Amino acid sequence: MATVLAEQPVAGAYVPETETQFSTLTMTAADAVNMNSVVMSTGRCLVIIQNSDVSNAEWLTAFSSPDPFGRKADIEQESIAAGGWRAFIFEARGWEQTLGGRDLLLDSESVDVKLLAIPI
Repeated sequence: MATVLAEQPVAGAYVPETETQFSTLTMTAADAVNMNSVVMSTGRCLVIIQNSDVSNAEWLTAFSSPDPFGRKADIEQESIAAGGWRAFIFEARGWEQTLGGRDLLLDSESVDVKLLAIPI
């Protein structure tokens, strides 16, 4: 079973002066054995990916599902340069797994791949 990666909401455009103005975000090491899943609470999610290995490229795969038009196109072993970053906006339609539930499924090469999911 995939390890659940919790979304991290960020502060909105209008935050009262009495509250914390900026959100503190934490990158999480990917589970290279069991994969990771993200429950897209709003149906849209920004996933930020970091390769913390400064010597070697690493990869990440995002598994898709058929959209209403029957299209399916996984992002397969997307290479991330040593020390590099990637970002992608996912929507439930076309990315949630076959049983629905707005679950995005991600696979990585190693724990050097760090993940952050932000609901949008």
